[in-house]
Amino acid sequence: MSNENRVIMVVDESEARSHDLKSLIEFMDAPTVRTADPANWHAKLNDERLAAVFVPRDLAEDRIRTLLEDIGRVDPNVPIVLVERQQNA
Repeated sequence: MSNENRVIMVVDESEARSHDLKSLIEFMDAPTVRTADPANWHAKLNDERLAAVFVPRDLAEDRIRTLLEDIGRVDPNVPIVLVERQQNA
């Protein structure tokens, strides 16, 4: 399947973390990568299809559940990656 009109979405409340992850994904020569807050991720999707969604594991449990349900309504087969927040030593 072509990567045309496909987007990887990084959904996070932290702009800094989402930007860092976006940079890493783009470095790996991925298709279009967008960042969004959990409340507005769908608006940033436009008419594109999801290639994958990255979600931080440290969101509140109810926010993760709602977000996963919303993503599932858009595409029930999209890969969802739960990202662990790195702890500083």
